[in-house]
Amino acid sequence: MDNAVFREENARRHRRRRRQALGLVLAVLILVGLGTIATSVVGLVGSLFDDTDLMKDFENRLQIMVMFDPLPFDSLEQADQIMLREVGIWGALYGELETSGSLDAYERDPETDCIILPTLEVDATLTKLVGPGFSVTHESFEDDGMTFTYLEDKQGYLIPITGQQGRYTPTVVKLTRGGGKMRVTVGYIPVSSPADDFMGATTATEPVKYMDYIFEKTDSVWYLTALEESEMQPVNAAASDTADQPDAVDSSIAPEQQLQGAANDGVVSSVPTSDASAQTDESAAAEPASEESSDEAA
Repeated sequence: MDNAVFREENARRHRRRRRQALGLVLAVLILVGLGTIATSVVGLVGSLFDDTDLMKDFENRLQIMVMFDPLPFDSLEQADQIMLREVGIWGALYGELETSGSLDAYERDPETDCIILPTLEVDATLTKLVGPGFSVTHESFEDDGMTFTYLEDKQGYLIPITGQQGRYTPTVVKLTRGGGKMRVTVGYIPVSSPADDFMGATTATEPVKYMDYIFEKTDSVWYLTALEESEMQPVNAAASDTADQPDAVDSSIAPEQQLQGAANDGVVSSVPTSDASAQTDESAAAEPASEESSDEAA
């Protein structure tokens, strides 16, 4: 009888230990699971508030527009229509260069060898920025000394054989949501030119001014609707003042040196033949005169 009681008690102890061990394992698994869930939740919440990718997307979409430094506008209808056409044109060309590395796919005018850019590509590029509800009127126009001829029969623009370098490149510094709109605060960083490098100008790395681009969502996509001056001001006010002034020229460097330096950097491709010849003739005429003066002095 005692042996039976002992065996029963021993069996109960074993069952109790197994239950305790199982409970411990379950507790550990629950803690691990809760930790994993907590980590996932923290990561998810962090990703919801991390706007890095969205800010980068806005920078890419606004690159061409910032290049033209447009004036503020309350609606797309009030915006500079020529500027919007150029945004579509250069955006399409730059997009093609990024995709294929060249512009060889475009048809060229046999007389001028200029690219004929289809208006369909201009419209598609502009739509990515302002949405499908807005379109520009296609016609010939001139801006900044360049003429863009609209070819009705080709349904495209005759693009001048030249490049386009803007004054600024964008950096998105803040996104503000409210009232169904997205306020994208963009810093304008000056773009250095070869002439600036020659003149020894310091390349700016901080924005010299800020503008607020207003976006509204349509079909889950943010589209540009307005442009406003930003309340944010640059840290260096002097840099901001300089950005609004014409490019300064160092008077301590002779004009000939400035032209030569710019030519070496590709800004000036050549000096007009007549001017070069005149300078050569003047130099040649000046040398004998100096020799005669030396002889007379002797």
